[in-house]
Amino acid sequence: MSAPRAVDRIREMWAAGDYQRVGVRLVPAAEQLVADLAVRPGDRVLDVAGGTGNAALAAARRDGAVVCSDVVPELLALARRRAEVEGLSIAVEVADACALPFPDASFDVVVSTFGVVFAAEPERAARELLRVLRPGGRLGLTAWRPDAPGGRLLALLARHDPAGATGDPLRWGTPEGVEELLGRGEVRRVWHAERTVDMTAPSLAAQWQRYRDWFAPVHVAWQRLDPAGRAALEADFADLWGSSTRGGGPGIVVPNTYLQTTAVRAWEREGP
Repeated sequence: MSAPRAVDRIREMWAAGDYQRVGVRLVPAAEQLVADLAVRPGDRVLDVAGGTGNAALAAARRDGAVVCSDVVPELLALARRRAEVEGLSIAVEVADACALPFPDASFDVVVSTFGVVFAAEPERAARELLRVLRPGGRLGLTAWRPDAPGGRLLALLARHDPAGATGDPLRWGTPEGVEELLGRGEVRRVWHAERTVDMTAPSLAAQWQRYRDWFAPVHVAWQRLDPAGRAALEADFADLWGSSTRGGGPGIVVPNTYLQTTAVRAWEREGP
């Protein structure tokens, strides 16, 4: 039997757990990104690796003509249901970020919030983001900073479960990394901002249970590890999240810093 393709591995992993319960906590980041991109009524907007639709719905609230794409049909079904509940209109499309099924220059705005960073081939995914964006169109991305709890969690998982790692998510979380991926001659007016979203839970134990049961990379690693590996993963998670919490009140509040990158696709390649 042949080995599964990378895209099939990614689809299988992100269909595990219950990502909506984690992803909904990132709505503020999606709203901020779409606002900073100044999405206007009628703008053709593509959300790449959009999961359950945080950025797609944010753009639809501003009356964009929105397509939410992802490799996992189950996540797109949730995006469609969320849109229906809010009375919003979005289209959904099952699509690999490395091979988007859209014509060149077909969107005014392309976004991805913590999604395209997990694409199996980062360089190819970056080229696809720009290919489907019209010249002069706006691009917006978010990714965890490597030194933030979100980035440190991804690094921790890569150590505990190397087989589960996909893409190069930490590369997208630095200005140098994301500019290298996009190609400095392909974009202009590149702007980076460090922003923070708080990750809260009633207790450290509750936060661990949420990630173990809902967040696909942790959920899949947990199922794959033996008892000793599980204990080590839980201990490292507790140390990471416990050392990152802010304040002394009830529950935990972990400020999670991410890099927001916005840019404009150049009308023609600039520079050497």
